[in-house]
Amino acid sequence: MTLKDLIKSDLTRCVGNQQSFSTFLRYLYSNPGFKFIFFYRVCVKYSRTTPIGFLARFFYNRFSIKYGFQIPPTVSVGKGLLLPHFGFVVVNGNAEIGSNCNILQGVTIGNTKGGKNPGNPVIGNNVYIGPSATIVGKISIGNNVLVAPNAYVNFDVPENSIVLGNPAKVIQKANPTQDYINNISI
Repeated sequence: MTLKDLIKSDLTRCVGNQQSFSTFLRYLYSNPGFKFIFFYRVCVKYSRTTPIGFLARFFYNRFSIKYGFQIPPTVSVGKGLLLPHFGFVVVNGNAEIGSNCNILQGVTIGNTKGGKNPGNPVIGNNVYIGPSATIVGKISIGNNVLVAPNAYVNFDVPENSIVLGNPAKVIQKANPTQDYINNISI
């Protein structure tokens, strides 16, 4: 996907298909999550040795600190990422996040050095990660999964599931993210 397509899919998650250049500018100016994602995408595309890459990296670092998003450019992120609330989102640099995912405030997606699953998580498509959820270890979160607020997940989660609690438990459900993930970019 081109940079333009990725940014358009991220904007679609914010506003739906009613997009214009003025909408883009308004969200780039006023929406912390979209602003951060925009500069994240540009950092991934351009090297820091280019003028665009240097400027993007400057704003990426500034907004990372200002809004509390710690998502390194080394993270593999699919199209349509939505960060609807700013505040202390931490993602390990080797994690993978699929398309059309919602990540809310206080979320940690991290690695573990030891234990039963040392490594980094892989998050599928259409995943909703609720506030203060923690996902750690070399695990796989399937597509269409809702991770409830405050859940602690350190095991593989199958598709079409709800994960809740600490210790977490899995409940199978058809389309668990249907009412949580909207404006899906195709």
